[in-house]
Amino acid sequence: MGVSNDDARPPRSRAEQRAATRQLLLEAGVKAFAEKGHDGVNLAKDILDPVGISVGSFYHQFDNKTDLLLAIIDLATAFAEARFTEALPEDHSGMSSGDVRALWDGYLSLVDRREDVVTIQLRETHSPHPEIAGAIKRLADARREGLADRYRSVARAGVSVDTEAISDMVELLAVGALNDYVSTPVAERPDRKAEMTERLTTMTLAAIAAFTD
Repeated sequence: MGVSNDDARPPRSRAEQRAATRQLLLEAGVKAFAEKGHDGVNLAKDILDPVGISVGSFYHQFDNKTDLLLAIIDLATAFAEARFTEALPEDHSGMSSGDVRALWDGYLSLVDRREDVVTIQLRETHSPHPEIAGAIKRLADARREGLADRYRSVARAGVSVDTEAISDMVELLAVGALNDYVSTPVAERPDRKAEMTERLTTMTLAAIAAFTD
């Protein structure tokens, strides 16, 4: 009797099995935390049972559900940074109307690509758990620093720019914009994105002018 292709495949290594298990846990965690938030999630009922992973296997990967959420936030940070880089190439100053428009389109597109991940970030912004709040703050700080770096490139050209003030303002606008866009019905999002992008661009350019000498 012949051997099927499945039977002919070598068994997955232990490292591959652990990686596959970790990925399943991360995916299940994103779904659960987006729906219920950290405090509302039951580890066994909401994460382990749906993907058929034992408690023992979970604790080989993570210390507890908080540890899982922190890993998800870390991945969300990397995801957001990658999308931000796509929106604004490194050689741009971030000061032109086109750059600012691309910035806001990129922010709102995070919701289109991974609404569940954005929802987790927004939901846990004011978490009572210091480690979670700290991880969310590091994400916000990284966004601010990325913006400030772009504005500093303009300052080096001889223009005085209050980079911290601009970056703080953009971050505050970003949180409000993401909350608004997440709550917009999916069918209405294309029109809403276009409207919000133009308004946010206008406000940002006005602020840049106000904080630039």
